[in-house]
Amino acid sequence: MVRDDRGPARYDDADAYGDAYADDRSDGYDDGYDDEYDGYGDEYEDEPPRRGSPSGRRRSASTTRRNAQNGRKPKRGKAAARTAAVRGQAASDAPRRGHRGVRAGGGVGPVSKFSASALRRVTVLGDRPSQVVYTLAEQSRRKRGTAVLGTLVALCCTALIALLGVLGYQLTLGPNALTGKGNAAIVDPPEGHSTLLPELYQGHQEDETEVFAPIAQRPDDAAQLTEKEVFGPAEKLELDDFELLLKDSEATDTCTALVWGEELAQSLADGSCTSAARGVYQDKKEKYVAQFTLFDLADTEAAQASAQALDPTDHTTESGFVLPLDESITGLHEGYSQATAQVMGHYLAVYWVARADGGQPAEDETMAALNVVAMDASVWVYQEVGEAKQQAE
Repeated sequence: MVRDDRGPARYDDADAYGDAYADDRSDGYDDGYDDEYDGYGDEYEDEPPRRGSPSGRRRSASTTRRNAQNGRKPKRGKAAARTAAVRGQAASDAPRRGHRGVRAGGGVGPVSKFSASALRRVTVLGDRPSQVVYTLAEQSRRKRGTAVLGTLVALCCTALIALLGVLGYQLTLGPNALTGKGNAAIVDPPEGHSTLLPELYQGHQEDETEVFAPIAQRPDDAAQLTEKEVFGPAEKLELDDFELLLKDSEATDTCTALVWGEELAQSLADGSCTSAARGVYQDKKEKYVAQFTLFDLADTEAAQASAQALDPTDHTTESGFVLPLDESITGLHEGYSQATAQVMGHYLAVYWVARADGGQPAEDETMAALNVVAMDASVWVYQEVGEAKQQAE
């Protein structure tokens, strides 16, 4: 082995070869890629060196020189040529890193519209955008649930308040109101009211009950009495030459407002009287007066109990009677008068007649005829009986 003769020559050749190779790489690689990575270096100057960066090229050049000094030659041949060709083609086809992509027509590509900083922010978020959307949706559902719950609580409170109000109202009316007995509130008669009792009174006849059997019970859906239905078909009452005309009338849902006497008022309340109607008739000369009063009770038994409380001849009950509708007619406040009570199914009818001036009747039968003609005021009740029979058939 001749180190002294061949060694210097080898190193001289290696130095010459290394210089040539360095010049070749400098011309073929550095010149082409230094310009390409100028912009990339500015934008990513804080990032560590990457493959293909200047520091990477320096390391590659140092490795080349060491290989040359050790006698190792760079690979030349078909493989190296193919590698160089591929690198050259990739460098010519791919857009330069660090620069915005430009379309052939001069426009900016869709991907290039996003800056590198925006892309980094999206990368850092990762799956957070979908998590944020899910959280917002969950919060929205919770808010809707809270609103629905609040509405339900408010409705429950309103229903509870209404229920307490109804219970308080019923307790105020009395125990009969809770058992379906109707309005148990008793209205006191006005101060200075008439306390006139008829001198001649004819009470209910038991044999008349059979006629009004079809209306013995008030229907559950029965409406309250009105002036039109009660007095519409009875505005004029006639019998032979005797004629009475309707002067005034009214209907009310408070039966006790039409009577005086505590026991009578209580019997109406206990009988579930829901409404009442009354009207005043007079002849053309206004010499006579007749008042018709109709009470709507729950059934025949209730109507009979109120008729007994109304009877002035029954000394087992306290005094009480109907109040006059027209305060200006003297005959209904003082003097002589006659009355008849009739139970008509679940209705109680009262016919009250007198001279308008309160005077004594004549010895003729005028007062008797007046009492008979006044009974025609209850024609609507007979119509009720007829309709009930037809429905039953």
